[in-house]
Amino acid sequence: MQKYDYSYEGSEGYYYPGTTILKNKLGIKNEDALTIAEKEITSIKLLMLYNMPAMEQFNFDSLCKIHREIFSDIYEWAGNIRTGDFFSKGSSIFCRGQYILDSSKKIFSNLIKENYLVGLEKQIFIERMAYYMGEINALHPFREGNGRTLREYFRQLSINANYILDFSEIDSKELLQADIEAFNGNYSGLIKILDKAITYK
Repeated sequence: MQKYDYSYEGSEGYYYPGTTILKNKLGIKNEDALTIAEKEITSIKLLMLYNMPAMEQFNFDSLCKIHREIFSDIYEWAGNIRTGDFFSKGSSIFCRGQYILDSSKKIFSNLIKENYLVGLEKQIFIERMAYYMGEINALHPFREGNGRTLREYFRQLSINANYILDFSEIDSKELLQADIEAFNGNYSGLIKILDKAITYK
């Protein structure tokens, strides 16, 4: 799992006292051990989701449900909007905690107006998906696991729009850089990656 330089204010309750290790249902208090356990568990959960029928709705509650499905065996707060205020990862400063819900309403309302991107030609579908991936990433609604949740959400949204989204052949560092660029309003890198990762269903 990628390591980041986090800055997080106003929610120390997520950590075991005196550490930066997230409190977890497994009782693990070693960061490396937690990383390994989390990767193993979430890989199984994502495989289960892959083999289940795609969702029928793609609103913010659906995004939260996916996060809960992936992380509920590890964290008590799985599926819940992060608390606290300031949250950054490297040079990316995400939506402040108190504005997440209102901001999500605007984003998902626009996505609903676009009929969840159903019926679009591939190039337009890719461009609009890149935009929404950037917007929801900037929202960063969860304390941990946003990337995995977003990729699963958009995988299912693609199926609903009669496309297949598969990141398995995409370099993770290239995808991370494209996500950062999209966060800053430059979608060209992400569009290029999605053009490789998306095929007709």
